[in-house]
Amino acid sequence: SYVPGKVTAKPYLSIYRAEMMLLTCFCILAVDFNVFPLKFAKVETFGTSIMDLGVGSFVFSAGVVGVKAFLPRYVDGKPKTTSLSYQLKAGLWTAFPLLALGVARLVLTESVDYQKHVSEYGTHWNFFFTLGFLPIFVPLGLCVYSDLRVTSTVLLAAYQAMLSVTPLGDWLENTDRTDLVSANREGILSFAGYLAIFLMGMSLGQEILPDARTFKERRMRLVSVLGVWATACISYLLLNFVLGVQPSRRFANAPYCFWVAGFNSAMIWLYMLIEEDVDSKLPPEMARAGRPKGYDMPAIVEAVNINSLTTFLVANLLTGSVNMLFETLLCGSVAAYSILAGYTLLFMLPALLMYRSGVRLR
Repeated sequence: SYVPGKVTAKPYLSIYRAEMMLLTCFCILAVDFNVFPLKFAKVETFGTSIMDLGVGSFVFSAGVVGVKAFLPRYVDGKPKTTSLSYQLKAGLWTAFPLLALGVARLVLTESVDYQKHVSEYGTHWNFFFTLGFLPIFVPLGLCVYSDLRVTSTVLLAAYQAMLSVTPLGDWLENTDRTDLVSANREGILSFAGYLAIFLMGMSLGQEILPDARTFKERRMRLVSVLGVWATACISYLLLNFVLGVQPSRRFANAPYCFWVAGFNSAMIWLYMLIEEDVDSKLPPEMARAGRPKGYDMPAIVEAVNINSLTTFLVANLLTGSVNMLFETLLCGSVAAYSILAGYTLLFMLPALLMYRSGVRLR
């Protein structure tokens, strides 16, 4: 029976998140080999490629499921929301391990003189710092205005206006790295764009995470997600082709954010559509009461979803190890594919073992 505010597992979301994580983890090493097409590698400043989707998609998908903590809880049929102080405490608790990983990564890369692209996030900043500050700033943003769509749009518009109208855009692209702020300007300023992406993911999650009251309401969610995709695509096209603002992952500007939102909402919509098609072929009493065993999620999908951050961390550690042990650009095709196959099995193994043992980290 329907329970207001209840959130049960959505198989299409599990598939979407696991597919995104597995592809991202595979590509962060594959891009270092010559067998990986250069056209799919990250662009330096302006433009897009398949690799530019990784970090944005990671943040968007985290927002889709992260909104669960902000959804109202129903007690005796009445909605109750958590206070700002509680949300900030929970945010700090979530942020601490991520920021600790950011510091650990910084120390390790500096101590072994590991190669890094300074223009990606800056001299000291890395993606774990971006992830770590998100749960702190999200409650602060929502206390100003609680509508996720409005908050993300206003934030993105203000950030893009600063890049386009003020000297900030030129400073961000061309200034020397003379102090701590200028040395890490990409990571610090692009955080505004990633925060907007996270809020966009939350707004979509707000629509699709709570259980649907009726079959019709569940079907109408397909229309809602399609609307998000259309809005993101139109916004991207207007900014890029009408106003001439090129997307940039390095700066996480507005066209990039809408591009990421459009891609991810399209993927979620496709997975939703497939699931609805599968359910429509099941007997009515089974379609809503539960699927037979053959429709269970694959173990690796559940494992990666439960410990997604652990999987990402293991993949990063393995990528660094492989790059230190091998001259990846000099590897032939057979060696490259062999290393990538072994790497793929290894980065999935810890999550699978933890899943079998009932261990859940992050």
